[in-house]
Amino acid sequence: MKRLETLIIVLALGFYIWFLKRFGIGQVLDFVRLVGWGLLLTIALEAIARLFNTLGWRVTIRDCPPNLTLFDMFVARISGEAVDYVTPSAQLGGQLLMAMMVRRKLGMAVGLATVVVAALAESIGQILFITAALLISLPLGWQFNDLFWPVIGGFAVAVALAVAFYLVQVKEPFSRLWRAAEKLDLPMMRGEEVRLAAGEADAMLLDFYAHRRLRLAASCLCYLAAWSMGPIEIYILLRLLHEPASLQIAVLVEALGLLIERATFMIPAKLVSQEGGKALIFAMLGYSADVGFAIGFLRRIKEMVWVMFGLGALTAHRLITERSENSLQTEAFQAAEGE
Repeated sequence: MKRLETLIIVLALGFYIWFLKRFGIGQVLDFVRLVGWGLLLTIALEAIARLFNTLGWRVTIRDCPPNLTLFDMFVARISGEAVDYVTPSAQLGGQLLMAMMVRRKLGMAVGLATVVVAALAESIGQILFITAALLISLPLGWQFNDLFWPVIGGFAVAVALAVAFYLVQVKEPFSRLWRAAEKLDLPMMRGEEVRLAAGEADAMLLDFYAHRRLRLAASCLCYLAAWSMGPIEIYILLRLLHEPASLQIAVLVEALGLLIERATFMIPAKLVSQEGGKALIFAMLGYSADVGFAIGFLRRIKEMVWVMFGLGALTAHRLITERSENSLQTEAFQAAEGE
């Protein structure tokens, strides 16, 4: 598996280097200078999207502890997204990290159950957005007739992945994972406490899908709102680059880009789908491929800023946690000496 992941990364980097040579780093930097401080606007817009993502997770928690703030969840969310961005974990690593970062305020079983429910809601929200985007873009049909079957195929893959994810969740995934880890004799997975937490998380998943459908719907709507920030960003970048811009074009570009990202989800950092995907989409819509590549590159700058925010938040969380644990150990030691 490690060899396959390494091969995927090497091939993706090779494609990325070829793209840079093809379009020219000088020309790309000219586009960046043209946008200028407008990048700050897209970074701020991303903050709104990530806040909606956090709310999508929050509404899946029925009895949220009073000391678990939205800020705590926001920090955990951007940290998990940063890990997913730089590793080929198919979002699994980020979800586990989110649950781990709030485990002092939210039970581990509840954390695990809610993050995977939220991940499913995010996929459903994405499907809803793509569906609405394609309907909005119908008047532009004459411009992407050649894309009809690829779009249908990509949409089918997105739906199939969401359905498969749901089916996995209702088949005791955490207990199965615990049993597999036990066979590998992993120290962190040993013990009755871990086994009980896995079983409790599985029971919570079944209960949620049976009795908390309104919460699932609310979570899907939050993620739909988050996905809807994408076309606004595309529109802003087109205007800043002095290119023809319309809501329909921006919505269509974002929808097609998401379909490409869904098909290449195992490749970390969107090394192929971001710049290359945008160049292909814009070229098919009558724009210069250079414009598409530039927009993909500008979005990568924004994403890397948020990756740094996420990794910085993760580092700060670990330092605070370690300091708290050391303080508790010191107090316990002093109390024992006093006795």
